Amino acid sequence: MKIKNLVLLVAISILSLTLNAQQSVYKKAGIIKIRDHKTIIAGTIRNDKDIYSISLNDVGKFDGHICACNTAGFLITKNVLEKLFPNETPIRNSIKVSISEYNRDMIDAICFITGVRLNAGQYTNKTDEFIVDNTLAEKKGTTILTFERKDNGKKIKVILDKNYLLTKEEMSTIKTIKPKIGKKTATDAEKKQLAEVTRAIVKKEIINLPDKAIVYIELN
Repeated sequence: MKIKNLVLLVAISILSLTLNAQQSVYKKAGIIKIRDHKTIIAGTIRNDKDIYSISLNDVGKFDGHICACNTAGFLITKNVLEKLFPNETPIRNSIKVSISEYNRDMIDAICFITGVRLNAGQYTNKTDEFIVDNTLAEKKGTTILTFERKDNGKKIKVILDKNYLLTKEEMSTIKTIKPKIGKKTATDAEKKQLAEVTRAIVKKEIINLPDKAIVYIELN
């Protein structure tokens, strides 16, 4: 009985250390501050009035998880907003976004932070705020995004290149195991392997992003 209790305590201690280490990584992603004028208009009472501080953990609450794609979405949005609004707090619903391929987790992160809505134009009869534009596609393994301020037309292109971001082993693990997860045929060992690889990629994106993995180009 004592041995079982000892094993349980060790397992709890290891889990606690893992959680603390991962949370430390998430915090290093930083905070995005963004203003939402609807807060005041709607009469919402907040200590920070109309300014929201959004973390990677907040994105994780929205998506139900933190992965390589929504982490990339968070980091890209953070850097783009700093470039589009260099001397001011960015404002929600003030930009338009296009992406070369549908990536739900990345799109979720961008929408959650900026307030833009995917394909909203088809319902509002206004210019699309966020669209999937396959004509933006470039070489295999890249995802292309463009962010544009609605008020002054300032525009930034972002190239996310998985060929630089992921190792061959990481690519192979994702390609092999992720489809099994969707089909619910993955073993417990495979699930654990994919989780470990995902955590490693997220850490790499935040702390040690490889050169050329994410490139920002000002178009005007």
